[in-house]
Amino acid sequence: MTNIHDIARLSSYSVSTVSRVINHQKYVADDKRAKVEAIMQELDYVPNRVARDLSRGQTKTIGVVLPYANHPYFARIVDGIVGAGFAAGYKITLLPTNYDRTIERHYLEELRSKAYDALIFTSRSSSLETLENYRKYGQIVCCEDPGDDRELAAAYTDRMASYVTALKWAKQRGYETMGVILSRNNVISASTRVTKRAYQQVYGPLDDAHLFIGAATYEDGYRAGEYFAAQSPQVAAVFANGDDIGAGVYQYYIDHQLPPMPIIGQENLLTSRLLKFSTIDHHLESLGQSAFRLAMGKTRTHELIKSEFIER
Repeated sequence: MTNIHDIARLSSYSVSTVSRVINHQKYVADDKRAKVEAIMQELDYVPNRVARDLSRGQTKTIGVVLPYANHPYFARIVDGIVGAGFAAGYKITLLPTNYDRTIERHYLEELRSKAYDALIFTSRSSSLETLENYRKYGQIVCCEDPGDDRELAAAYTDRMASYVTALKWAKQRGYETMGVILSRNNVISASTRVTKRAYQQVYGPLDDAHLFIGAATYEDGYRAGEYFAAQSPQVAAVFANGDDIGAGVYQYYIDHQLPPMPIIGQENLLTSRLLKFSTIDHHLESLGQSAFRLAMGKTRTHELIKSEFIER
């Protein structure tokens, strides 16, 4: 198999000169570059990417850890990351987990073996302590507020402020009881913790009967609509963890000839615009762009992205 030493011998130039040609670096005369490239083409020589990355100390690849690849919330974050990464000449690798800690640990081990320059955790099941333990192998960015005492970079939205604003608006509109839809009901989920704190601040303790767990899609929202419609007395409105999920609730009520359920969604997608229900725009593309910038560095900077409640 042809290697860089063979190219150097056949061209009569040094290995360092051939290396500069291979890596498209400056300070190589045009005639030398042309001769080396001609020999490479004649021998069909392809540089070993892994070896080249190891020699440079970077892969120009960022891994994005996300639970689902087809969820609008994570898709919009990824859009921001990919756009910023493409402009900077980086490759973005999507690493789905379905919230499996074993899979998350596998990706962390890949960071340890230098498969990526950095990992961006859009959401997680692993503890923050686990992420911190791997930071010495490469930059790790999380898309939540990890707290000032954590050695982790972070880009996140001000969910608490926007949730409180939305729930206060709902209460002022006369919605005295609110159904709440969440994807997970555990202490690891930052959005679950913040949602419950905001609800407590505005409405008081959240009744378990007014909580629907396990929603990530339109179909899940439809099931949530069935759940809330069967209650007596019914909730006055629903705070959903996504516009598509809220649309599922809305459609269940329409399909069963029930009065439309007032919805507050999240993400400001086309569904909430068409159905004209209020939502929260977390500006997730901007969050993704910030996360990428942090991934290229080595600091533990925290960047806050302002969320916006949109009344409809």
